[in-house]
Amino acid sequence: MTIVSLPFSLPNLNLRRVNRYSGMAFASLNKETSTTVGVRVTEGEGNLPKVVLTSPHGSEAEIYLFGGCITSWKVPSGKDLLFVRPDAVFNKKKPISGGVPHCFPQFGPGAIQQHGFARNLDWSVVDSDNADGNPVVTLLLKDGPYSRSMWDFGFQALYKVILNSKSISTELIITNTDKKPFSFTSALHTYFSASVTGASVKGLKGCKTLDKELDPTNPVESKEERDVVTFPGICRPCLS
Repeated sequence: MTIVSLPFSLPNLNLRRVNRYSGMAFASLNKETSTTVGVRVTEGEGNLPKVVLTSPHGSEAEIYLFGGCITSWKVPSGKDLLFVRPDAVFNKKKPISGGVPHCFPQFGPGAIQQHGFARNLDWSVVDSDNADGNPVVTLLLKDGPYSRSMWDFGFQALYKVILNSKSISTELIITNTDKKPFSFTSALHTYFSASVTGASVKGLKGCKTLDKELDPTNPVESKEERDVVTFPGICRPCLS
């Protein structure tokens, strides 16, 4: 089993289970469904079902079951810290462009389609909690004919999202359910809402980077020598 965890901030939540819902929310919806306090499934853009997490402190997050994509994370002030492209489509013909899309079982280009298939499939709700006022939801993705057609392995992906008053935490757990081993790469390809001229990333010193600014099809590989990198233009992803 491989665990990939991406906490945004405040990792010490001291969670205590208060309410729990175990069930299945499919990728079709006729009306809004409440599962646990602070967790509800409703209809979003393009009539696609989405999970809405609401904290009693005023923060809110939205997660589309198509792609398991977090498309909104609003802090108590009402400011949305995530960005969804204006040309994003919600029709299942292509991944949702923005928010926090999945890259699994492949990050970037490779043997299968760009960033894999997890962002092109319907996830389902298998669990929800409300722990000390923090709404928690767990989504599930399993292999099927579509994934097997390009990556012939049995797997289970569990994706937990925890909303706090000032943070949102995510945890992705991949389990090999096949009788043969497999290797994979994964990432949460987050789109943050920020001013380009004021954007910077800390902790990159010593990391390998790919600069796609000059030629997106032929990125320049280098090693970052600085701890803080400011992006006056196009960002460079860090691949550690």
